[in-house]
Amino acid sequence: MGKIQVLSDHLANQIAAGEVVERPASIVKELMENAIDADADRIQIYLEEGGISLIRVIDNGLGMDQEDAKLAFGRHATSKIKHERDLSTIRTLGFRGEALPSIASVSKVRLTTASDPEQAACTVSIAGAGAMKTELTSRPLGTEVEVKDLFFNTPARLKYLKTINTEVGHVADCVGRLALAHPKISFSLSHNGKELFRSAGDGKSLHVLHALYGKQVTHHMVDFADEDLDFKIWGYMSKPEVTRASRNYISLIVNGRYVRSIPITQAILRAYATLLPVGRFPLGVVYVNMDAKLLDVNVHPAKLEVRLSKEKELCLQIENLLKATFSKQTFIPKLQLEKKERPEIKPVQSSFDWNKEREQVRERPRPVYQSSFTQLSKPVAEPMPPISEEIKEEKLEMGEMEEESKSPVNRLPQLLPIGQIHGTYVVAQAEDGFYLFDQHAAHERIYYEKFVRKMKEKNHGQQALLVPLTVECTATEALCLQTYVTDLQEWGLDIEPFGGTTFLIRSYPNWFPEQDVEGLIFEIVTWLQKQGKIDTALLRDESAKMMSCKAAIKANRHLRKDEMEKLIEQLHHCENPFTCPHGRPIFIHFSTYELEKMFKRVM
Repeated sequence: MGKIQVLSDHLANQIAAGEVVERPASIVKELMENAIDADADRIQIYLEEGGISLIRVIDNGLGMDQEDAKLAFGRHATSKIKHERDLSTIRTLGFRGEALPSIASVSKVRLTTASDPEQAACTVSIAGAGAMKTELTSRPLGTEVEVKDLFFNTPARLKYLKTINTEVGHVADCVGRLALAHPKISFSLSHNGKELFRSAGDGKSLHVLHALYGKQVTHHMVDFADEDLDFKIWGYMSKPEVTRASRNYISLIVNGRYVRSIPITQAILRAYATLLPVGRFPLGVVYVNMDAKLLDVNVHPAKLEVRLSKEKELCLQIENLLKATFSKQTFIPKLQLEKKERPEIKPVQSSFDWNKEREQVRERPRPVYQSSFTQLSKPVAEPMPPISEEIKEEKLEMGEMEEESKSPVNRLPQLLPIGQIHGTYVVAQAEDGFYLFDQHAAHERIYYEKFVRKMKEKNHGQQALLVPLTVECTATEALCLQTYVTDLQEWGLDIEPFGGTTFLIRSYPNWFPEQDVEGLIFEIVTWLQKQGKIDTALLRDESAKMMSCKAAIKANRHLRKDEMEKLIEQLHHCENPFTCPHGRPIFIHFSTYELEKMFKRVM
């Protein structure tokens, strides 16, 4: 007897279930997609015990007759495709016909559906490898699928599920993504009788974002749109002041399908560039519509990954669109008193006592808003040393250089410096209140944009050293430096190997911060070792950040009025005067209205 055998339908379904049904959220996703394909405009999801005990999905779509309802539980039974050519133009969310048989192989399923008001509805029940049962019943047009006792016949799979709250969180994430993908459909999600999410179904994506993230986040969204022969792109992304610690809050919707794409996510983050702090990510949704022939959705069992024919072009278009959009925005956070952003919902249990914490906060002394700051009309006792003449001259030189170049659209209000707090924050008055800005962050931004421009130039003026600077490295550092020595030479840094692990620096660009050239070289090498292989553009950008941080004035340096004015003037010429190169905010705005509220002039 031969060794090769044909698997039974039941075993084949269980293997398919391993690809399709990973957890309760997988089932909810498949059933919701079926409802969307059936033209439903209202989908309700009910869970019990995280979906392990019960998942119920109800829709008002087209429904099925009795014969189709029974066929739907057969392997590869689908109404979405008929011919091989249909695979190249898939416009529906489901098409493989594996969802229902896979789900039924690891749970107890009951499907009730009606497609004609003049005919009786039917119910199809199947559990694991059990026989199919059908009966006539009544219900409104549409379909209801009830899934009970998930993994009852595969306990090994059951033990790999996480806590109930974690599983509910995965379901909520899935429902939220599909609600964003189909804002014209009303979605609702309940767990153990408590409603967790509801979207209006009015076709407005911003309203779905409001239902997902709350009013404060939605208030800080920026809309964008663009279209060419290949792609139509639109959506909403958050301002830099609203971020999360994970990039999972970025949703990409391609032809009505939520997908994951690392290249497109990276293009979105490149558009933010220095607007975001390290380790922080924006929230939002990007919609892309394209010809179905440019998209292959048949590359992932859960259909979460797609293959794009013009992925590079799409990434570049999204990046440029977001950059152009951000260049027209003013990103200055505003002081908001007695307003608390809705806490981020995290489906994990915690012993933290919110009520106790609130009481402790109420008992704390109120902050004193009349902070004493350096007044320009009075000398400060024992002032800190002023900015050195070298830095002052450099600042003046930078200001002149900026004025000669074409200035971008000025997105800052007219600011009049009136003082300084702790030698670190400059107070500036404007028509709409006053602004605090971080002098180090501001000067960093000015230097960063200068260094970026200089690095793009082919011809660099150089400062020759009478005695070459010797840099001794470890073997690992030397290998890393050797890899990028050509790039450094192109910038005007005359560095060359000097045997073993030693390098010589004979000259450096005139714009190079001369306070600690050797230290900067080692910082660049350390960064390269962490990143591994990296492109030249990113290396230049990171080097510019390091140099700007070293060259900028530091905190606790008291400035004269003319120095404050020069900083403000240079910021007016920056392309992005709102954040430092590392994404920290430069300005905080205190509106006149908020000041009046603090002093009870308005109630």
